[in-house]
Amino acid sequence: MARSRITIIGTGLIGASIGHNLMSRPNREFEVVGLDRDRFNAKEAKKLGAIDREVGSLEEGLENAGLVIIAVPVVSARHLLEEIGPYLKPGAVVTDTCSTKADIMRWAAEFLPETVHFVGGHPMAGLEASGPKAARKDLFQGATWAITPSPRANEDAVGVVLGMVESFGAYPLYIDAAEHDTYAAAVSHLPILLSVALFRMVRDSQGWEDAALLAGPAFRDLTRLASGDPTMSKDIMTTNRDAVLHWLGRFESELQTIRKALDEGGQVVQDMFTSTQVDRDTFIMNPPVRRRPEGAPAPSAQDAIGRLFAGALYDKLKDVQNRPPVQTSQRDQDELQRKLGVRDEDRDR
Repeated sequence: MARSRITIIGTGLIGASIGHNLMSRPNREFEVVGLDRDRFNAKEAKKLGAIDREVGSLEEGLENAGLVIIAVPVVSARHLLEEIGPYLKPGAVVTDTCSTKADIMRWAAEFLPETVHFVGGHPMAGLEASGPKAARKDLFQGATWAITPSPRANEDAVGVVLGMVESFGAYPLYIDAAEHDTYAAAVSHLPILLSVALFRMVRDSQGWEDAALLAGPAFRDLTRLASGDPTMSKDIMTTNRDAVLHWLGRFESELQTIRKALDEGGQVVQDMFTSTQVDRDTFIMNPPVRRRPEGAPAPSAQDAIGRLFAGALYDKLKDVQNRPPVQTSQRDQDELQRKLGVRDEDRDR
């Protein structure tokens, strides 16, 4: 029986962090394969234990892959979606981690075979550092992970992605692609531009050398995103331009409101700071309730991945194992476990 496979395309910060989570699953019966146009990244991910092995071609990497995770900048993802179709087996689940979703969903519908299930995704997590060396197993702990299934994705495919996300310690949020892009522009994409603008403004001033000596945690925190991957940031602004421009306009309006308050001074400024502090503290202490997909609750990662690779056979095994002993022969259990590749030590746990 060929060993089941999960393939990660893109072994940078996000892809390698996903790999670390998958590799750490106890008693796993699948291999984790990584490929990257930068072979050094893939080799480094292998060295760091984020993947079982790295491969050099899509054909080799996607052979027998039940789950494919695309973890590259969004424009690069378009080219991958165009290329991977011929190498995907029927029934495969494809997901992504791209920062914008509307274009991704459109490209997936256009380029992927109808026999493949695409479930868009976006983990709201990251660091200013990039590459596999920056990857962390706990990167997604407590983070929101947007889920945008395509119309062709069946319930089991969505369950695979939901189960995987929850096993990483993240919270899946079922959201429409256009809605995602609108609000991500405000809370994720606009902050990149604000970080860049603040750093450029101070860096380009005549007093930069003296200002830099005074730059403490506040300046470093607010300009952190300016150190992010330039390609990823460019792709975000390219594929979500209208939404970003909308929020940029609103931000400019808010700056004018603040300017007027500062011109008036006194209690107006005090009220502005006080009301904003109360609103933000309320948001931090009482985060919004997370929405879950309608229908059955997400399966465990073990169930989701088991069904992905073994289909109805996995459910049959669970049914056999849950029957009263008088209804189940050891021979039935042994035969099913042999087909699934379950080891004796797994069965005894």
